Amino acid sequence: MSEIVVFAPITGQGVLPSTAEVVTAARDICGAGDRVIVVAADDDVARYRDALSFEGVDELVLIRTPDITGANTDALSHAIADALEDRDVSFVLAPASDAARSVMARVAVLMDAGMTAAVKTLEVAGDGDIAQLKTSFGDQAMVSCSLTTRPGIVTLLPGNYDAALLSASGAPSVTERVADGLVSAVEVLADDGGAGNSDDEVLPITAADYVVCVGRGAMTGDNFELAKKYAAKAGAALAGSRPMIDNGWLPFAAQVGESGTVIRPRVALILGVSGAIQFTEGIKGEPLTIAVNTDKDAGISHFAKYLAVADMGDVLKELLSDV
Repeated sequence: MSEIVVFAPITGQGVLPSTAEVVTAARDICGAGDRVIVVAADDDVARYRDALSFEGVDELVLIRTPDITGANTDALSHAIADALEDRDVSFVLAPASDAARSVMARVAVLMDAGMTAAVKTLEVAGDGDIAQLKTSFGDQAMVSCSLTTRPGIVTLLPGNYDAALLSASGAPSVTERVADGLVSAVEVLADDGGAGNSDDEVLPITAADYVVCVGRGAMTGDNFELAKKYAAKAGAALAGSRPMIDNGWLPFAAQVGESGTVIRPRVALILGVSGAIQFTEGIKGEPLTIAVNTDKDAGISHFAKYLAVADMGDVLKELLSDV
């Protein structure tokens, strides 16, 4: 009997929503007699007990980390590795958020474990091995990876599993730990509480009903500033395609697409995005999609329900007008 551990990141907004999907993935790869363990760490971790009590979870390991912020991934990784040291862990799964990936990379080093990042799904092979399926070669191919270490550490992209429900019967068994006196090699100069690296992000993109998503077109003139103002006015989350993140205009937490975050808004306003499949795969469900692009033949025209062939700056100025 082995244990499959789900690391549940605690952010400024509480438990990361995609954690529920990772719990489902853990249950899917359980063998006979295997147990699912959820591990979380925070200076006030006990308050999240109910929010972490998912169906199918056998145990919660709650690590209180006094005086350690979520930004201090070095100290957090030591606390998590210490908690898992004497357990029979086969896999550690975590959401592919920027913070969780940083923590898990450090845990992998501390536990001398292999790690596969940004995985879409897990598949149990005939010999019982767990294959990690992910895109590669610029998202043009799907590859199958295998970890030879135990534990194996995997971060999972959101949008590929159903979210596990909270348990109707209450919390599973709880193991409480205190990680104090940890010495970190990292000095945290500022911490935004896990809300993202940008003060301009109105809402977490995974929780928003309305998302304004900008692409390369936002890098021209004052288009980006206009998009931020409109998102704030409309109460929308501000997101971007990969070029916006690669060029430092938005934080990774705001990236939509296969190599970023999958969103399920009710409405998506897509501005200046060409519409490559690597981007459109990041918008799921059946949202109302409205695109603005100067090229009527851009790839986004085949994805969006409505296309306005116009300059995004002109459209935003109209939307911001009180007339």
